[in-house]
Amino acid sequence: QGRSMSFLMIRRPPRSTRKESSAASDVYKRQVLGVTILTSLNNKSLKEIGHTKTVEQLVLKQAGLIKKSGAAGIVCSAQEAKIVRKKYKNLFIVTPGIRLPGDDVNDQFRVMTPNDAFKAKVSGIVMGRSLTKFNIKNNIKRLINHLNQ
Repeated sequence: QGRSMSFLMIRRPPRSTRKESSAASDVYKRQVLGVTILTSLNNKSLKEIGHTKTVEQLVLKQAGLIKKSGAAGIVCSAQEAKIVRKKYKNLFIVTPGIRLPGDDVNDQFRVMTPNDAFKAKVSGIVMGRSLTKFNIKNNIKRLINHLNQ
């Protein structure tokens, strides 16, 4: 109660995404975003789990499938946002793996600063640890200063 949600993210095989997008939109009256490739994966880790394509190739493939499913947009690393935006001009792109300058990347491979992400033409960013670790009030000030540069 008292909470609001605008988007619901789904990370599922392509065949089920269309059905889930439709059902989630109907039930929750929210927009559905499809997840492409987690920011904690890179080309080496994809190869280790059996993929033969690069991160960029897989993100573009997933973006196409997600768009075809009727989802409102995608979740992908800001590092791939430019290539996705080039192919799908009006696609809504949300990017996790956003870090303030100088912050640890932790378990994430494909990270970017907020300003660099917006330069890569993302629609929105998701920030976690850079804001919630240590002093949140100070981190929000850091974010505002960074965005005003």
